[in-house]
Amino acid sequence: MSDLLDTYKKLINVELPQKYQHPVRYNHCFARIILDWLFDDCWYNHLDRKKNAGAQLTDEQLQRAITRMQLWLQTHDVLISDNQQSLVHRRKYADIRKA
Repeated sequence: MSDLLDTYKKLINVELPQKYQHPVRYNHCFARIILDWLFDDCWYNHLDRKKNAGAQLTDEQLQRAITRMQLWLQTHDVLISDNQQSLVHRRKYADIRKA
């Protein structure tokens, strides 16, 4: 397993859930948000849902995701915004970009 994938998994499974309980708290929620952010769409439109999503990412994609998640650790507002956008991709909220 690559160092990038290890870092990606540690952020999703350990660091982010330890830091945040709101607006999300579970590792699968952080994974949804970062993957939707990475593709600017529902991630499962781009990756095989039956396989581990992180393992399907390129090194460049992993690095972009890691950088963004590290920003979440520093700036809660970015996480909130990315979560809202993820929900827009999934049509769970009205499109916030039109507001």
